[in-house]
Amino acid sequence: MFDVAIVGLGPAGRALASRCAAAGLTVLALDPQPEAPWNQTLALWADQVPPWLRQQACGIDVLAHRFHDPVLYSPERAVLTREYAVLDTEGLRVALPIGDGVTVERSAVDDAGLVALTERAHRVVDCRGAGGPRNRGPLQTAYGIVVESSAAAPALGGESALLMDWRTDHDDDEVGPGFLYAIPLDRDRVLLEETCLAGMPAPTPADLASRLRSRLLRRGVAHATIDEPLAVEQVRIPLLPRLRPDASRPRVEAFGTAGGYGHAATGYSVAAMLESVPAAVVALGSGRPIPSPRSPLSTALHAVGLRVLLRADDATMHELFAAFGRLESRQQHWFLDAASPSYQVGAAMWNMWVRMPVRHKAGMMAALLRKEARDHAGPGGSA
Repeated sequence: MFDVAIVGLGPAGRALASRCAAAGLTVLALDPQPEAPWNQTLALWADQVPPWLRQQACGIDVLAHRFHDPVLYSPERAVLTREYAVLDTEGLRVALPIGDGVTVERSAVDDAGLVALTERAHRVVDCRGAGGPRNRGPLQTAYGIVVESSAAAPALGGESALLMDWRTDHDDDEVGPGFLYAIPLDRDRVLLEETCLAGMPAPTPADLASRLRSRLLRRGVAHATIDEPLAVEQVRIPLLPRLRPDASRPRVEAFGTAGGYGHAATGYSVAAMLESVPAAVVALGSGRPIPSPRSPLSTALHAVGLRVLLRADDATMHELFAAFGRLESRQQHWFLDAASPSYQVGAAMWNMWVRMPVRHKAGMMAALLRKEARDHAGPGGSA
């Protein structure tokens, strides 16, 4: 019997397997493609890198690039006084070695297979993500292109990075509220990405690609840059974990986005997952349940935020993030960080509410009371 079986070797599964083995646990890891590269862009605030993963502790710099003071436009300009960082996914893999303490099997595991693994391991942890196409809940979707820094300059307009640019300098209004996410991946490349923060259903990549093209052309980005990018990135992030049929079994648990470590109102998950790894390892080694990612009240507050994002009209959405931009820096941190305690999340949300004009407060209440999510039917009705 292994001490723990970990299903899925994405960032969450590999981090957990590596640290469990380092703690002396015997680990069985199952993934059909354990060495598949992590091609998605993973980012977090630089101060969220946990101590055990910093360069002085592990000997590897897991950050590919970092920069200060990304900007929010909604449409007011607000500077977020915090250092943002892009993870070096290959460096992160090296910092999370899979050594002799981990037995790797190249196999896919379904829900029934999770339960069957209890015959081979004392604890089973599902790290397969939030369910992919099987998850029918709300989604964050995005379509982005990677271009040379010089070619991206017109889109950035002199800013170091655009965390959320809600300005409506695009040709279509059918896709619903969305923003431009423009961040440097290193000194030479920039990711320009059109994002729907939350949708149910969410806009398709084709709809978002059309809006991104429209927005970039209006800002003066060259046709050739858009048509022949260095790379293309498509994002589909379930904002809520999929309900698992084995959830009632105490020896089968979930970690990472499969376990609800993502922020339901922003999609952030990597930082909260990495910060939670040491506590999860201790729990697996001592026979205790893996700690919940946050308190029930924090989860409920995130759910309120998600409900607004799914149902609010464009004007209310823009004013909501304008109010976020007016918060003091520490309260912005409280709202964005997925593991913030409930009193911090509640304080940040309350102060956003206080800073909104009365007419948009009415829009917020209407969004909360509306039964159906906003319809993201794109130009071709493809959503």
